[in-house]
Amino acid sequence: MNDRRAWAAIASFPPHPRNVRHARRITRTALAAWGVSELVDSAEMVVSELVTNALRYGSGPVDLTLALTETGLRIAVTDEGTTLPTARDADPDAQGGRGLQIVQLLAESWDVVVRLTGKTVTCVLQLEPAKPDRFEEVGSLVHPSGELGA
Repeated sequence: MNDRRAWAAIASFPPHPRNVRHARRITRTALAAWGVSELVDSAEMVVSELVTNALRYGSGPVDLTLALTETGLRIAVTDEGTTLPTARDADPDAQGGRGLQIVQLLAESWDVVVRLTGKTVTCVLQLEPAKPDRFEEVGSLVHPSGELGA
């Protein structure tokens, strides 16, 4: 990581599905500029899931905040909706419903802060690589071929 103690990037998007792609691009670009490209894959996946949930279940514009410290990356997604996110048990054949399971798998922690005008979902990705035994925690994400499923 560079010599600075903390880096931050903030973006706000109108509620349109194409902005999930823009959020991923901002994430990838920021992490590359900050010299932590090892977090790009996990961060893009988490940002994609959180922004998609904000668009699907929230309302109003979506705000993305990325903050890099000496220990990890804090990702926060804010929308104006009142529906709280909950992890679901998706059927094995379901094409969706695993977004928060993916976030739980990749992030060290996550939480939701409710405000009068909406909510913010925040998670933290550690700079250290994830422990292999964490992949066993979410068995429904492993495809019978042994590959991670969506």
